[in-house]
Amino acid sequence: MSHKISSKALEFVITNEKKNSGADFTIKSIATGKDYTYQIGRKKYKDVWYTHVSVEMGYLNFVYMGTYFKGGIFRKGKVSTPAADAIAFVLQTVEMGRFEYLDAKMDVMHKGACVLCGAVLTDAVSIESGLGPVCGGRSRRGVKKGQKIDLAKIVIGSTYESKAA
Repeated sequence: MSHKISSKALEFVITNEKKNSGADFTIKSIATGKDYTYQIGRKKYKDVWYTHVSVEMGYLNFVYMGTYFKGGIFRKGKVSTPAADAIAFVLQTVEMGRFEYLDAKMDVMHKGACVLCGAVLTDAVSIESGLGPVCGGRSRRGVKKGQKIDLAKIVIGSTYESKAA
């Protein structure tokens, strides 16, 4: 089962280290109906962060595409496939903070797991946002332990408020 979330959740995917094999999510074009499912992982090597992107080529069969860098996917040169172009455009638009634009053009869905750490989501706020209460609190710069955070701001049409830290 997939759950629609705001593209704002992808900001956390590309700015935080992944503790698992990667964040799994699907993007679907509202105009064409075409969808791609991706797995994104981030690793630090010699003080530089790398965002690695894989695409689902069959049911739960993820194939490594390359590394996202400066608006493109690269693997021994720029990768230019529809799936690579789509995720490069989405990640670049996320970096620019144009979430309303993306939300008008596509649906972002997760599979019931936190897009940051991969933990199973069990409450409505977490399922709707795509972030568990721990990652939702940790991924916000300047949020202090125990501080109330409003995950609903990144959820499409949500009225819930999280009290988790």
